[in-house]
Amino acid sequence: MRARRVTGTAAALVTGAAALLFAGETSPSKPVAAPPAAAAPQAQAVERHSPPAGAPSLGPEKALNTLVFFTDYQCPVCPRAARELEQLVTDFKGDLRVEVRNNPLAMHRNAFDAAAAAKAAQRQGKFWEYHAALVAATAWDRETLKRLAQETGLDLAAFSRDLDDAKLRDEIGADIKAAADAKALGTPGFLINGHVETGWASLPWLEQVIRAHAH
Repeated sequence: MRARRVTGTAAALVTGAAALLFAGETSPSKPVAAPPAAAAPQAQAVERHSPPAGAPSLGPEKALNTLVFFTDYQCPVCPRAARELEQLVTDFKGDLRVEVRNNPLAMHRNAFDAAAAAKAAQRQGKFWEYHAALVAATAWDRETLKRLAQETGLDLAAFSRDLDDAKLRDEIGADIKAAADAKALGTPGFLINGHVETGWASLPWLEQVIRAHAH
């Protein structure tokens, strides 16, 4: 009698376990919520300045050091430097401001017009948008310059008028003179605290130059 009770209890346990196992195999499991992914840190935006006249710039206006970047939009090397400017400012953590000035070389037939187009875009507060389009371009004839103006949302009538404005072109002439006075005779050219470099090696190279001549 005692043995039958034990056997009956064991059978009940086995039956119950089988039922639980069967239920576990056929019942859909509840999805386990994954822990929320950590949000990627957002890179701090670099200040962009596009004043109606003068030099457009990146970085704090009151930064301790100012690097002047002399560029020629038709120069095949200048885009390599131009694409690193924001990273350059970021790496100096508020201690560097970069001014962009024009030095269209005589050997590049469309470079002066491209510089004038960038200045015309600057008058509409969109230098950096148009500058990026010029850096990515492979042609700089008048038709292309006007197409880029339309694509960047500029007032095309004002742009076309400013493109040939004598005062605007005189500003480019002043940039060319400043480059010559600094002995930045090629492009890209870099001027910091009286020290000038021409050509391009790499971002670390330029950062080393700046640190060697910074205040």
